[in-house]
Amino acid sequence: MQHALRWLLAGLFSLTTAVQAMTAGSLSADYYQQIKQTGLDKPQLTHSDIAPLLQLHQHNPLFRFKQLGQSALGTPIWQIDIGTGPVKVLAWSQMHGDEATATAALMDLLNFISADQQQPWRDNWLNKVTLRLIPMVNPDGAAANTRFNSMGIDINRDAKALQSPEGRLLMQAAKDFKPDFGLNLHDQNRFYAAGDSNKQTTISLLAPAFNDAKDIDAARKKAMQLIGDMADLMAEQLPGYLGKYDDTFSWRSFGDTFAGMGTSTVLIESGGHPNDDNRQVARRLNTQLLVMSIESIGSGAYQQQSLSAYQAIPFNRDGGIKDVLLSNLNISVNGHSAKVDLALDLDLEADKIARIRDIGDLSIYGAYHQLDVAGLSYQAPKAYSLTKALTLDKAAYLALLREGYSHFSGDAALLTNNSGLPVVINPKGLNGKTPQRYRLATFLLRNEQGVQRALLNGQLLDVSSGKLLNPLGT
Repeated sequence: MQHALRWLLAGLFSLTTAVQAMTAGSLSADYYQQIKQTGLDKPQLTHSDIAPLLQLHQHNPLFRFKQLGQSALGTPIWQIDIGTGPVKVLAWSQMHGDEATATAALMDLLNFISADQQQPWRDNWLNKVTLRLIPMVNPDGAAANTRFNSMGIDINRDAKALQSPEGRLLMQAAKDFKPDFGLNLHDQNRFYAAGDSNKQTTISLLAPAFNDAKDIDAARKKAMQLIGDMADLMAEQLPGYLGKYDDTFSWRSFGDTFAGMGTSTVLIESGGHPNDDNRQVARRLNTQLLVMSIESIGSGAYQQQSLSAYQAIPFNRDGGIKDVLLSNLNISVNGHSAKVDLALDLDLEADKIARIRDIGDLSIYGAYHQLDVAGLSYQAPKAYSLTKALTLDKAAYLALLREGYSHFSGDAALLTNNSGLPVVINPKGLNGKTPQRYRLATFLLRNEQGVQRALLNGQLLDVSSGKLLNPLGT
């Protein structure tokens, strides 16, 4: 690639030119699609997803594999060392078992590093940097799709007590390795907005504090400078979707603890993005940020950054993003009319129920699905009683909705749904002449011509066309 060729000629240029070549970035979005590891585009990854990939990479002489130990339930935890340089970089993922985005990115990174055409790129840093990767620190939590390990311990709150075997392995690996830089890879919730914007924080960065005063020592300054390079890359790849994670000192956490041990630690949090249920946008950006970090650390390019680039990153705004926003809905109570917005939560991973989260002027929020229902009014939900067998095709179902039925009650076994559309059966606590917070998100929307839309467990259906106007998920 162009930048790799420039690096081969680095000896002919000044240090400034070499630094510029390194910070330009080597992994484009287009080339990423060529090295992206298949089979990992899913909401959750377990050890069985990556075990065959790790086994395959063990045959590559570029990679030095070592089994660190085992999880509490006996699953292997591996470290992979790459390069022989004096500057040491430790990166670890999925210490929270349900935060899998960066584990997929580490598999992509191994593909990129091992690609034959990347030899010129590798030659620029293999004798400058030693990279240690620990993918999936918490395989037991990954198997259970939970934050915690199999003992119920949050490994990332165990840096001081070290009561979890996984936490002890990570700490020992760090003490043995003595990293100059640490890349702490996590997922954050999908409801963060980037500062005051209505955009999702698809990537969040932080140089964690090492004390309550949030002092900046030499190690933390380097982390902030490296984040400055990351911010430049984000501005190029996905402007407006970068935030800064809460920098409150967390005494028990590994990132803050490593920062206190003199490691320039960077937290990378993967967040949501529109039409991206499995966080594949954040996965790509993780891989690009990892590649860029290797380049910048190897060349020393990050040292050219001022702290202003870090300080300019807006903090995450918790709750700034909603799953669904319905705008301009007409409601009426006792003769008092209002035009309101509704925010819906799609709690689909837990109980598969969508609920109304907020009502009123919600114009300050962004959403994964934003739908304008101007001209339509709320119509209370009404049940169709199942007293005999009923087979629904699409036409029959739409006819019932137009008649004002939003859901079904009775023996669910009597209903056969062949409509291809969602149905709501025997919902609990579904009533009210107006929408109410925390109630189920199932009701009808009408105008003078009759029912035009149906909100069915958070999915908005056009009753005329039979088309769902928003998909499930983020």
